[in-house]
Amino acid sequence: MDTHPVKGLDLGICSNCGRRAPIYFRRYSGVKLCSTCFKEDFIKRVRRTISRYELLKYDDRILVAVSGGKDSLVLLKVLYEIEQDFPRSELLAALIDEGIDSYRLDCSRISREFANALNIELHELSFRDLYGFTLNEVVESGIAEKLKLHPCTICGVLRRKALVTAARRLGATVIATAHTLEDIVQTYLLNLLRGERNMRPIGLRRGAENVIPRVAPLRLTPQREIALYAYLEGIPFQLRSCPYTHESMRDEIRNFLTLYDYKYPGSLYAFLNTFEKILEKIPQSAEVNRCEICGEPTDRRICRACEIVLSIKDLLRN
Repeated sequence: MDTHPVKGLDLGICSNCGRRAPIYFRRYSGVKLCSTCFKEDFIKRVRRTISRYELLKYDDRILVAVSGGKDSLVLLKVLYEIEQDFPRSELLAALIDEGIDSYRLDCSRISREFANALNIELHELSFRDLYGFTLNEVVESGIAEKLKLHPCTICGVLRRKALVTAARRLGATVIATAHTLEDIVQTYLLNLLRGERNMRPIGLRRGAENVIPRVAPLRLTPQREIALYAYLEGIPFQLRSCPYTHESMRDEIRNFLTLYDYKYPGSLYAFLNTFEKILEKIPQSAEVNRCEICGEPTDRRICRACEIVLSIKDLLRN
C-alpha cells in the first residue's frame, strides 16, 4: 500500500472512502484523506461555510477579488464549481493593479489566463486610473513615510475601495474575497492590538441599504489545505510574495500564529469561534454613516480611503 508523502510515515487508508491511501492528515481532527476525498471535502467545506453564514444568495451577481495568488484563484475555481448548481447566479472577477512593477504584471497574466479558462470575465482596475498614482510612487517618493503609513496599510485600504468601485460599475451584489482562516484570525488580533473601537465580524454578510457586502467563503479553510487543493487541481499561481509584505505588522502576527497552531492544532478555530461569539453580543448599529466625499459607508466623516488619497495627492502636488 502507498504511504503518506512524508518519509517513513504510513497513515493506512483514507478515513472517508476506506479504500485509497491518504495524502493528507488533518492533525486537529485525526482525519486522513486520499486525494479524491480531499478535493470533495474541500468543496463541501466551502459549501457548508456559505450555507452556515448565509454568505451568498441563489441569484447573486458575485464579484470575486483575484490577485494571482493561490488563495484567490482557488476561490474562483471553487465558486465556479459551486455556482454551476445556481443558474440564476453570475460570477465575475476583478483584479486591482496597485502598481508594483513586474510583480503585479505576472499576477495579471496568470489571473487573466485562468479566468479565461473558466470562461469568467476578468475586469482590471489600477490605482493609477482610480487615484492618479501607484503604490510604488507613493513609497519611493517617501510619501508613505511622511504619512507614517506602511505600504500594506495604504494598499489594503485603497484596494478595498477599488473593489467596491468595480462592484458598483459591474452591478455586483456581493464581493467575495479569498480571506482564509488564518487571515480572519490575524485581522481580529491586529484590530485588538491596534485598539480598534468599532470591531465587527469580518467576511460575513451584513444587510444595509446601498452597501455591497464583502464575504469570505474560505474563512473556515486553512492555508495549507488551500495550497494542497491548488496543487491537486493544477491551479497556476504567482509564487513570489509582494515585496512589501515582510515589513508589515501582519507578517509578525502570521509567523506567531503559524507556530502556535502547529504546536496546538485547532487553536485557530477555537479563537475564531470564541471571538465571534463575543462579537455577536455587541449590538451593531443599523444606521449607516456615509463618507462626505464618496458616499460609501464609514465610521468617520470622511472615509479612510478618501482621507489617504487626499493626503497623498496633496503631498504629490508639493
